[in-house]
Amino acid sequence: MWNNNLFRTFWRAALVALLVCLCSCDDYLFGSNSKQIAHGYRLKRIDNPRQYALLAPNDTGGLIVDEIGWQKPFILARAAGSEYWDRIDTDRAEHVRISDAQRRSNPGLRSIPIQDVGAAWNQLEAHKPMW
Repeated sequence: MWNNNLFRTFWRAALVALLVCLCSCDDYLFGSNSKQIAHGYRLKRIDNPRQYALLAPNDTGGLIVDEIGWQKPFILARAAGSEYWDRIDTDRAEHVRISDAQRRSNPGLRSIPIQDVGAAWNQLEAHKPMW
């Protein structure tokens, strides 16, 4: 009789602990609408399924981007309809706007492969940053 009560108590406690763990997850278990690039910078799928926003660490809103590329430590992103690029140095948390001519004239930035944001989304893993 005592073993039966102990067994039931254990399973009740285990169920409560499991529910607490599931409730504290930040939608990691069932998929996510954002994927991390590096150092907290991430792409987030927004309401329109073909639009993505680039978010800085701990931000909930960000820049809607059409094109993006990354190579440690830089992320390059071009906003929808813009002729300028946002250059983010993830090591220093620096965010600078540069022209396309500046991007192409800098050998380090020119070598970063740029792709459509949808293709970049597919390349990213849900819970594993690029670096």
